Amino acid sequence: MTEQSDLFGAPPQPLRGRHYVRPRGYAGTPGRGPAGAACRTCRHLARVECAKTYLKCGLARERWTGGRASDVLAGSPACQFWEAPS
Repeated sequence: MTEQSDLFGAPPQPLRGRHYVRPRGYAGTPGRGPAGAACRTCRHLARVECAKTYLKCGLARERWTGGRASDVLAGSPACQFWEAPS
């Protein structure tokens, strides 16, 4: 066993914050859209304003929840449903 592996020989997993929730609010798979495009430049990016402003994908509206699981990250690579703003 090396220092770079755990008890079972698997590589160590990156540490996440204590309250990390994997974002699942994307309509498609991030990174399958045009090269160099990000969610922040898509016309489907919705800003939901409550106590704070939350970024959501308008194409995934049926999956929106009141939590962070349905949020998207503005800097993530564009998905295959990316469209230029009109």
